[in-house]
Amino acid sequence: MSSSQSTLSRRDLIKRFGAAAVASTGLFGFSNQAWSSKSAHIVIVGGGIGGAATAKYLRIANADVRITLVEPNPQYTFCPGSNEVFNGHETLENLTFNYDTMRQRYGVNVIQDKAVAIDYAKRQLRLASGEKVSYDKLVVSTGPDFIYDAVEGYSAAHAAGDLPHAWKAGAQTAKLKAQIDAMPQGGVFVMSSPDGAYRCPPAPYERVSMIADQLSRTNPTAKLIILDAKNRYTFQEHYEHYWKERYGFGTENEVISWVAEKEGGRAVKLDAANKTLITASGEKIKADVINIIPPHKASKFAMDAGLAQGQRWVDFEAKTFKSLVDPNVYVIGDMVNAPMSKTGMIASNQAKVVVESIVADLEGREPGTPFIANNCVAIISDDYGMTIADTHRFAGDRYLVQQRISEVTDNPYVRHIRADLAKNWQRTFRKEIFH
Repeated sequence: MSSSQSTLSRRDLIKRFGAAAVASTGLFGFSNQAWSSKSAHIVIVGGGIGGAATAKYLRIANADVRITLVEPNPQYTFCPGSNEVFNGHETLENLTFNYDTMRQRYGVNVIQDKAVAIDYAKRQLRLASGEKVSYDKLVVSTGPDFIYDAVEGYSAAHAAGDLPHAWKAGAQTAKLKAQIDAMPQGGVFVMSSPDGAYRCPPAPYERVSMIADQLSRTNPTAKLIILDAKNRYTFQEHYEHYWKERYGFGTENEVISWVAEKEGGRAVKLDAANKTLITASGEKIKADVINIIPPHKASKFAMDAGLAQGQRWVDFEAKTFKSLVDPNVYVIGDMVNAPMSKTGMIASNQAKVVVESIVADLEGREPGTPFIANNCVAIISDDYGMTIADTHRFAGDRYLVQQRISEVTDNPYVRHIRADLAKNWQRTFRKEIFH
């Protein structure tokens, strides 16, 4: 990192972000002492929303610490908003960001390499290239991995080939869209939706809605089937209300069908050669396009590094997000076992908690009390949106949760305003993380 990058003054930061962003206890609660720890080296593994947010907010909080971000890819594509690619209302280009701003504006040393191991005793991160990066504090935000064999016959090779899950936006998104666009007239699209915790709870149903919108113009006799491993889902009342209006949901002529777990909807086996999914009830459903969204678990790196301690998710100290394995390692995002939805906004706000915790450690004080907000926005169509607002307030040893969900309405103006809110929020959020 050049000297010009490492000497950002507090005045410079106030000019760029405003006094409130730098000094407000409402955002971080940092004291002026945070600017004295010049020797500290903070290393972040993972350049997605959680990792990028940590790097940015840490620089806002402290102009002097050295920050290194380790990420194998030269750019990041947002999952939030990627379902709109399927009906042509968004592009992958608009959702994709590189790390130039991280380097140039925030003085972050970005290493394009893959982290493979942690030496906790030496406080070193080992990379695939063989390089070892020493750290004072390590933040791991490597996202989820997938339990492919939850559906017998499905695999990572299938996902990378002709059966993309597209739950990490990018090349698989483009491939799935091409398959949908090439469906024969009157063809069948089948999605398998997982149970348990997974990235963005309403997203499977949003995806089906976007695909149905596109097919209504290009392939109006096509059918869409959701095979679900659960009996309830987020925004269910909203989705089904709209599907009844537009797609005849619940009638003999429905365009979208939803099969709950209790009705045999769980997909248990894939016959890839015959493009067929087999359900728990033994029904065989042949489709032109199959989209299996596998259940999630913590990333391979978190597993290999021992952070998950043999479990599906990574546990952590609730107030600080410190790993239970090592107090100098912090864990955030979709890989952690948090009583919160796995969303981009949650990851970015967990990043703020971690930054406060790191700065408090460097100062030798107790961190402030976390308050984590989540605003989940989703759309069913260009003119129908809805929101969930969650607040997670730390209390003793756990988080107290409050939730508010927008009500179903037939008012077209309210629907349209909510849809515009969702789209504008997504655009603003993307810029917040990478600009």
